[in-house]
Parts: sequence; C-alpha cells; structure tokens
Amino acid sequence: MFHQSPATRRGPFLRLGQGRAALVAVCLAVVAAVGSSGPAVGADRAATEHRAIVDVPGSRSTSEQARQSALLAYWTPERIGKALANEEAGDSRSLSRAQAAPVDGPHSTAVGKLVFEHADGKPDACTGTVINSDSEVLVLTAAHCLHDGPGLDWTKNQVFYPGFHDGSAPYGGFTAWNIATSPAWSVGSKPDYQHDYGMLVVNDNAAGETVLDAAGGYQIAPDMRTGEQVSLIGYSGPPYDGNHQEFCQDLVEPTVPPLNMWQVECPNMTPGSSGGPWLLDYDYDTGTGYIGGLNSINDTGDFMASPRFDNDMKTFYAMMEQIGEARP
Repeated sequence: MFHQSPATRRGPFLRLGQGRAALVAVCLAVVAAVGSSGPAVGADRAATEHRAIVDVPGSRSTSEQARQSALLAYWTPERIGKALANEEAGDSRSLSRAQAAPVDGPHSTAVGKLVFEHADGKPDACTGTVINSDSEVLVLTAAHCLHDGPGLDWTKNQVFYPGFHDGSAPYGGFTAWNIATSPAWSVGSKPDYQHDYGMLVVNDNAAGETVLDAAGGYQIAPDMRTGEQVSLIGYSGPPYDGNHQEFCQDLVEPTVPPLNMWQVECPNMTPGSSGGPWLLDYDYDTGTGYIGGLNSINDTGDFMASPRFDNDMKTFYAMMEQIGEARP
C-alpha cells in the first residue's frame, strides 16, 4: 500500500494528540548562533559554512545546474547498490527491554533513501524524512549520516530519493545544497547520540519541484511521552535488502540513565534505517502523522533509540529553516 503524506501549511512544531483537547503550538526560537547581524545575515553565513561537498566527475563546473546533474548521474543503480551493501553497523550500546513486535506496514512517500559517501569515498546509505516546513526544502536524518563525529569529517555527495522503492525513485533525486547537525554532535571526545539529529537543505528535482511539493512531508512534534504508540519507518539493511521501507510499532519508553533518550523494541530497524522517522498519531489508511523522533542507535539486535526533540532541537530547526529560506 502506498500513501501520499499530506503537505499542509501549518507551523512545523504543531502537535495533534489523539484524545487531546486541542492543538498545541510551540514557538520557534531563533538560534543564538545567528548573531547580532540579524537572522538573514546569520542564515547566509551558516549556508556558507556547511555547503554540501560535491566532488564527483563533472562537478567542477561553474554552473550549479551542471553540478547537480553530475551528482545525479554519479549515483547509478550499481553505485546505489554498493551504498546499500555498505550500510554501517549502529552503536553497540545496550538498552533496557521494552515490549513490541514488528508489523507489516505502508510505504510513505515522504520517507526516502539517503545515499552519500564518507570522506574516504566509501558509499553508504541512511533514511531521511521530508519536513513540512515553510521553506519546503528540509530533510531530517540522523547526524551520523552527515558527519562522522568528533575529530572526523563531513560526509559528501548526498542525494535524497523520497519514496524510494525496489530500486525506483518515483519523485526523482534531490541533491544536497547544505547540511548541518546538532552543534553537540561533533564536539567532545565521542559522538553525542542524545543529539544525533541533522538536516539537509536540498535542491529542487529535475522537474523543478521542491521536495515538499513532490513527496509531501510531516510536521515535527516536540512532546513525545512515555507510553505513546510510535510507528517507525526505515530502509533497513542486512538481513533486509535496503530497497524497501520496513515498519514497526511499539510504545515509547525512556532509556536507562545516564542515557537520556527514547527507546522502542523494533528488531527490524537495522543499519540503513538510521534517520528514519518515529511517527506519532500515525494513521495507516491516510499516511498522516507527526515526527516525534528518529532512528539513532541500536544494540545490534532488538532495540532502537531516538534523541529527545527538546529546546535544542527547536533552536536547531529554527536555524535550518532560515538556511532553507536562504537557498537560491
């Protein structure tokens, strides 16, 4: 079953809870890194600092359109196949038990395959989700799909294929214009999985459509709570083929301290599902829902954990929305 995720135009941090009396609106704070020069100048500076790296044959052209075309041509079916085969193992951290069972589920058009290369040229793949944002060009994924962690490098040559299924990309490819992660991800002595989230600002597809117009998107919900049912979607690698969206539902539970994350038991969310959405209030028939988290780390077995979407996430999102609006 294939579902089109509706691309409504409400604010990105709205949350509609089943059994709740009303929508809860959460104000977006402008990140402090914007600086005293004003939001527009700050967005321009941020867009320059983390411009997506493209170093494929033909990418040295002075034409941005030619660079994008070269990158799309670079990701042949064979190279995508190598990326699927190289999906890297997640963190081996042990998480406490929860109750769940994977179930068959739908295919979301707003969830897609993200392919990229590490700095050494090794191809890899994760999962991304289109955000229902005013800029219409934001894709959410895990930070470790964009940056390899403290002291290491940014990934490169990213292309996002929403609705990817069985080797087919029905909405085309969306090349990355800008990428960024939570500021906490790449500092310190080891990766901070409690802030393992990032976003891409993507270019339009070959038809001139924004990613939101082409594939639909989900709003971000900042108030996931213990005991809520959440639906996970991801392009899981081995023993799965990475060509199809896997689906799992469970009740959200907190991780064991000192790790301050959410966890579910979803054994079919294997490497390659990283960055896939945790959808609240998910409706199987309509494909609607809200992003409450994302696939971050697992214990190489049953459990998947997500960062909490707190005030740090809200300020990060505000910066990314400014960068998206600054995209040419």
